[in-house]
Amino acid sequence: MLESDVNVKFKSMRHMSQNPPPTASLLSIGETARRAGCSPRALRYYEEQGLLAPQRTQGGQRRYPVDAVERVLLYRRLIDAGLGTEVIRELLPCMNGSAGADTVATLEREHAKLLDQARELEATADRLADILKSL
Repeated sequence: MLESDVNVKFKSMRHMSQNPPPTASLLSIGETARRAGCSPRALRYYEEQGLLAPQRTQGGQRRYPVDAVERVLLYRRLIDAGLGTEVIRELLPCMNGSAGADTVATLEREHAKLLDQARELEATADRLADILKSL
């Protein structure tokens, strides 16, 4: 039987909009992408989807706080797990430490889906183990 032992903690994004860090502590789009293991295009896509809000230099270049790397890694894990960017955007208030009843319901629904997927994967792994034993 598969047991859920998942404990997810989110860092608050509140500080990102209230007091932007000085430019020196911000990362370029290329450096952010490198640290997150994705392409700059992926960062622009997350911005288009409302998941990232980089600051801009006077020349219009994107600048990301260092903690944006952790956010991108989380977004990629959620997308890999089957959540769409619309659902992730809906769950952003949870990552900021607050959420309405609808958002909590969405989070609970997505959590249940992930647990179901994990059970299916475990059953498949068990079946493969049985096949290996029979060889």
